[in-house]
Amino acid sequence: MNDDKRIAVNTGILTIKLIVNIIVSFIVSRLLLQALGVDDYGLYNVIGGIVAILNLVGTSMVATSYRYLSIEIGKKENGDPQKIYSTLSLIHFSLALALLVFGGLIGFYYVSLFLNITSASIADARFVLVFSLIAACATIIAVPSGGLLIARENFLVTASVDILRSVFNLVIAIFLLRYVGNRLRLYSILMAACAFMVPVCYYICCRRKDRNIVRFRLNKNVNDYKEIGKFAGWILMGASAVVGKTQGAAVIINHFFKNAVNASFGVATQVSHAAAMFASTIRQAAVPQIMKNQESDSERSLFLVYTISRYTFMIILIVAAPLILNIDYVLKIWLGANVPEFASTFVLFLLISAIISNLGSGFDASIQATGKIKGLQIGFTLINLSILPIIFILYKFGLPPYVNVIVEVILTVVTVLFQATVMKRLTEFTFGNYFRSTIFPAVKVALLVFLPLALISHFIPVISHMRLIFICFCVFWTIAAVVVFGISSRERHSMFRYVRGKFVKQG
Repeated sequence: MNDDKRIAVNTGILTIKLIVNIIVSFIVSRLLLQALGVDDYGLYNVIGGIVAILNLVGTSMVATSYRYLSIEIGKKENGDPQKIYSTLSLIHFSLALALLVFGGLIGFYYVSLFLNITSASIADARFVLVFSLIAACATIIAVPSGGLLIARENFLVTASVDILRSVFNLVIAIFLLRYVGNRLRLYSILMAACAFMVPVCYYICCRRKDRNIVRFRLNKNVNDYKEIGKFAGWILMGASAVVGKTQGAAVIINHFFKNAVNASFGVATQVSHAAAMFASTIRQAAVPQIMKNQESDSERSLFLVYTISRYTFMIILIVAAPLILNIDYVLKIWLGANVPEFASTFVLFLLISAIISNLGSGFDASIQATGKIKGLQIGFTLINLSILPIIFILYKFGLPPYVNVIVEVILTVVTVLFQATVMKRLTEFTFGNYFRSTIFPAVKVALLVFLPLALISHFIPVISHMRLIFICFCVFWTIAAVVVFGISSRERHSMFRYVRGKFVKQG
């Protein structure tokens, strides 16, 4: 299987996984709101934010793991992936243990003294914190095996495990509706148990395919730990920025507003994340090849960067445009009478931010492959974490809760421009090629989509069954604009030839 076909197949696998996960997650969210109520649902999101902040180091190791494993596997000579895997495994077990101990101490201190909840909810908050930390530890332990699967481009396994986990989440949500005890505590326990399914499944699959690699061998070379730790340290800065934009903002919102507003932000984050994941399927499928070709074939690596950035923009537009133009109707159908206040405004701006961010979706992989990530991570962190003091000051002046997502849109634009500048310094990237290959077709399609559809939307009642027909029209219109104006004639002919070939074979 050639590289382009492998990317296409992996994209198809990840897309199927994504569609299933999104459908299930939206059903689960509605069931959880019914089972837990707005306050407990908001509390669970707040505690999740605290754990995510405490787990920044573990989060930073995800990109580090598949980066080192991809490069080591890609070496034709002198490669030793077993050494890298064993090193990463020891690091991750240590991180999981440290998170459980120190995260528990810090988390209990914050919950007891600073969390904006009633005294009656403190015991539940502590309980949720403990099992959220346990779930986070399971996620950390799974990283080396997951990194090996990604490096091998074995996305069928990771997709299958993710789908299985989503199905378990649905079963848990349905069970909660029938449970008559403390649903919040039971949900925390079951989610922690579900989290441990991932490392077990990953390890079993890796052991079947790469038994020699996953066999633990203590690496006594301290320099290897230092090198990986240094790289992970810089990635940590970027991870802290990502978490700070969402989970840190959730904590600040909790400081100024009620749990119901946190529920709104949690719902909006889930919607925008689901839309963004459609675009990330292509990026995820292409990342291993962008990294592997960085040194051996830099021209192809940059071609993939330009193309993936354009494609991910187009795909998220297909999902986000209908949501943006019909958000009130969609939330009403999805959540029924439980739509939290400000949820539609949160969703609107988070979707705009997600659309813009995909204009640089291929940048990270290319820059990380060079190994020179210090400047990128420092700048990325300063830009994105600046949202925290900014919104804190704005909230102090009495601005509404959704001001944080407006600030995020602005910072997303700044981030993409900064990443492009770093690309120009470290690779053969040029703004001219980037504009011709990515920006110009993306802006052209966006205008062709939003201008006429926004005009039509103006004449349709906000809550009306005509909205369902209009949503379908939005999807078809956006796909048509992408196919006609968003991709080149060569790409269009290749796509039609591929589809026609599939139908001919079936016939």
